[in-house]
Amino acid sequence: MKLPASSEPHLPRRLDLGIGSVDGHRVYWDGDALVWQRTSAAGDVLEETRLQPSGEAWRAFWRALDELDVWSWEPYYEPEYPTCGGTQWAAWIEHTGRTLKASGRDVRPPNFDGYLAAVTNLLGERRFG
Repeated sequence: MKLPASSEPHLPRRLDLGIGSVDGHRVYWDGDALVWQRTSAAGDVLEETRLQPSGEAWRAFWRALDELDVWSWEPYYEPEYPTCGGTQWAAWIEHTGRTLKASGRDVRPPNFDGYLAAVTNLLGERRFG
């Protein structure tokens, strides 16, 4: 993966996000673009778009993550009782020396809806979740 230029501190070092059940979405930074994918339950890519969010869009995203305190999420969230199917999600983000590596199945951390909104805003209102 290509690292962002130092003149562009708003770009992530790593960003790989996913969410889904029967079908889902994946968003990742490939070093040049933000890639949005709609995926099948088997993980096949059904649709893909390469995006170039503005610097301001990236800065708004990082501010939202800071305000939501996503950096303090636990590594894994799961229900206390057995479930079948359900929604799985994962987030691996590295930016300005901070790392978030968290995932879950049928359980969401605090402020998760705000996180989904921040991702959707970065995507220019493309669906995520």
